Amino acid sequence: MRQFFLKFQLLFEAAILLATLTLVYVVIQPFHERWDMTRDKVYSLPRATTGVLRDLKDRPIDLLLFFSQDDPSRQGLDVFLKECSRHHPEFHYVFYDPNRRPQLARKFNVSVAKTVIFRSGDREERLVGPTEEGFTNAFLRLLHPKDLDVCFVTGHGEVVLDDDATGGYLRFRDTLQGYNAKIHGIVLTRDHVPDACQVVVVGGPRWDLTPEEFADLDKAFQKGKGLFLLIDPMDPGAGNAFIEFAKKYGVALGQNVIVDKVSRMVGGDFLMPLVSQYLVTHPVTKSMKQATFFPLVRTVQPSADVVAGLEVVPLAMTGDGSWAETNLPALEDGNATFDMKTDIAGPLPVAVAVEKKQAGTGAGRMILVGDGDFLTNGYLDLSGNKELGLNMVRWLASDDRFMDVKRPELRFKPLLLDVPHRTQLMILLLGVYPLAFFVLGGTYLVIRFRTS
Repeated sequence: MRQFFLKFQLLFEAAILLATLTLVYVVIQPFHERWDMTRDKVYSLPRATTGVLRDLKDRPIDLLLFFSQDDPSRQGLDVFLKECSRHHPEFHYVFYDPNRRPQLARKFNVSVAKTVIFRSGDREERLVGPTEEGFTNAFLRLLHPKDLDVCFVTGHGEVVLDDDATGGYLRFRDTLQGYNAKIHGIVLTRDHVPDACQVVVVGGPRWDLTPEEFADLDKAFQKGKGLFLLIDPMDPGAGNAFIEFAKKYGVALGQNVIVDKVSRMVGGDFLMPLVSQYLVTHPVTKSMKQATFFPLVRTVQPSADVVAGLEVVPLAMTGDGSWAETNLPALEDGNATFDMKTDIAGPLPVAVAVEKKQAGTGAGRMILVGDGDFLTNGYLDLSGNKELGLNMVRWLASDDRFMDVKRPELRFKPLLLDVPHRTQLMILLLGVYPLAFFVLGGTYLVIRFRTS
């Protein structure tokens, strides 16, 4: 009997030594493994994310993350990416500091920190200000690649695409190209609307289009294409053709300029209202978390006359402290005062979405915004302007590659027991467990005393 226990002790010590060596090996080796013991798997990747990664397992994924070296969000993001790598055999990522690697940042057209570039084969996606939902949808776009053709109308004083000055669209053009969009400039009187164009942009025209050009836009809408109209405030008497065109689609284009003195408090301007109220049920604005700024914007809202077959909804609203100033000559002189008789008090819509709902026809979509400057080089990276502009173009192109990803929340769930169950728990914790410990410990001591 004594020899048996001596052999058992030797085997036990060998097991302890092996476990110690294994633990040391795990500690010194680059090894990543986590166990989520929560009931709702709060600390695991959502099924939507793991499902997309699993479908991408045959394609290598490389991520270039441009984050500042001292950015506190890098550590949490690194944990998330390690979890992603566990679900994909060829998942690689590298962090770069754009301030220390400026040439690399310029090579990949990275202008702001917290930019992530996804590369898989010849496809590339990018994400600014990444979220878990943003990562999942970028993976989804890699899984289902799609090219977008966006046509910018020229010839009416619109914002210039290739202009790198403050008032140009060069950075917005480069941003769209980073999302695999092909950008074209068209002249409606010459090109009309080519069949390849999925989205037609009229960005900040200074004078009206001709009836023939409006007919081209209407025909494109009826064919199921997307129209993106960015119509700045115009001088009194100008832009009436745009007002009449918008009215055909159930949209009232205001002859005013919105004034928002609250915007001054957050670093803005009286004529650059802060917009933080969005329609959370619409695909364009449901994911918007940041405020947007619109320099010199007019009201755009659903008209009182409903057009059959069209759904018209406001997307973004100014704050309570804003109003629509109708006395434009006085505003130019710096006299911005609210007049209850002629001005309109906020909140006020600055963008609306129009969608054709008639059965058996193309799903034409249109977005009208009362300002074309919020996407120019000087304002594109301001707060959520870029995100809003990209969301608008994607929706207009019917790019519905989007997943709503929600991680389960860790909620406090108190254990409520009745009197009998509380009594059983007390007996178990204060009686059975301690008694079992003493019995096993005493048995071990007796056996060791007899075999020593």
